Amino acid sequence: MKNNIAGRSYVEDAKIILEEAEESFNKGYNHRAIRKCQESVELALKGILRVVGIEYPKSHRIGVVLKDSALKEKLEEGTLEKIITIADRLADEREIAFCGLDTSSAKDMFDEDDASEAIADAHYIMKIIDKLLKEF
Repeated sequence: MKNNIAGRSYVEDAKIILEEAEESFNKGYNHRAIRKCQESVELALKGILRVVGIEYPKSHRIGVVLKDSALKEKLEEGTLEKIITIADRLADEREIAFCGLDTSSAKDMFDEDDASEAIADAHYIMKIIDKLLKEF
């Protein structure tokens, strides 16, 4: 079911969460920046899927839905695959960024380069989502 208002609201929330990721990064909380980037990307992607009327799973991994979506037709070749790769990587990192491992805390698992990459990737996806929203 298409829901333009809710989908756009998701994207707006995703932008605020991305700002929170940058704030965490600036304070040296790289693991929190990664968690927030994952949340931002997931919410933005679910938002655009709502706008175009594509049902998505109630999980953190939505790459499988994106592969078969109508969005593929709206994007340059290779872009959707890059989005899926980023979203799935962040979903994988999310768990570790929350809980760490038995041998290390979450804070010790990620460095500045990891967080910087996550923020850059989230901005990349947000730019594409903004472009898609103009088309819908």
